[in-house]
Amino acid sequence: MEIFVEESALSHSLTQEVLKKEYPVKIISSYKDFEWEWVPFSELITLGKRRLFLVNYKGRFFRACPGTKNYICCGYHIFHFGEGCPLDCSYCILQSYFNRPGLKVWANLIEDGFQEMEKILKDAQRKKRILRIGTGEFADSLALEPIVEIAEKLIYFWEEKKPFAVLEFKTKVSISQEFWNKFKGNPKVIFAWSVNTEKIIKEEERNTASLEARLESAKNAVKSGFTCAFHFDPIVFYEGAEKEYPQVLEKILNNFPLEKIAWISLGTFRYSKDLKKIVEKRFPHSKIFSEEFIEGVDGKKRYFIEIRKKLYQSFKKLMKEVQNQVVFYFCMENERLWEEVLEEKYFSSEKLAKRLDEVAFKLCRSAE
Repeated sequence: MEIFVEESALSHSLTQEVLKKEYPVKIISSYKDFEWEWVPFSELITLGKRRLFLVNYKGRFFRACPGTKNYICCGYHIFHFGEGCPLDCSYCILQSYFNRPGLKVWANLIEDGFQEMEKILKDAQRKKRILRIGTGEFADSLALEPIVEIAEKLIYFWEEKKPFAVLEFKTKVSISQEFWNKFKGNPKVIFAWSVNTEKIIKEEERNTASLEARLESAKNAVKSGFTCAFHFDPIVFYEGAEKEYPQVLEKILNNFPLEKIAWISLGTFRYSKDLKKIVEKRFPHSKIFSEEFIEGVDGKKRYFIEIRKKLYQSFKKLMKEVQNQVVFYFCMENERLWEEVLEEKYFSSEKLAKRLDEVAFKLCRSAE
């Protein structure tokens, strides 16, 4: 990993901590003025996954999840610590989301980002409003942890400030025992793994941990006093998918105390128009686009609704068995599938947010 630091970011505490680790570092005037190679953008994406920039960030650190229009969303909030991911999943939307490549972490996160979030948390507590906050929307929450230790800082922040809010780290990496030994457990901190079948992990999720390694890390999170969660997203349609995905869910339900699972989400593969061109250049052997798709009301391409229903229905028997113990929800789906699969009539974003807030409320109470 090459590390570049903006001159204006040198004085920040996060930068100073990275410099003490004695990684090779180059000082640059700014990320904006960094001169990239003259190669196709698809190749720049690959180069960018090996280059980390510590940037003096001027934007907002705390924001609502962008979600998508005309589909049910969960009311999640994001603590925006950086952009980009060193992992290399073929379907990753981040490949087409940003105009410039590279891994970026906000060097002023501690001085400015934590201060901003503390104000937000205090305001929410004053209004008796619970928040669900995550860091895995524009980056993997833990893939850069050995270098920047942002998750570690946030866990200590949650322990010190004791906010009435839950914090979720979404990842596809495995975590060493050394990491867990640093902390006292906290139910309000949720370690969430994106999971998939071994076939999709092997074929479409380069540089990520195996399914077994992800589940083993989740077991260690629970043993260490944290809460876990799982996200089946994206669920990819292929021959045998309806058999193999429920097997992954069954493995989870059989190996974890259900009361330690905050929630499990399900979302089928969807993509923007721009993403397909990039994927076809970077992953010429990928079969991710081998099925037929239709354009949804949000402009993204999705499987036909009957295919999505078929995939979700394959989970239904197992979900029914534990429906009073584990909260399941669809990510970016419409009312029809909520009704036909989960038998939830007239479901809405507000109802989903309320349901997940109730889980968060219980986790916060259990930590008191």
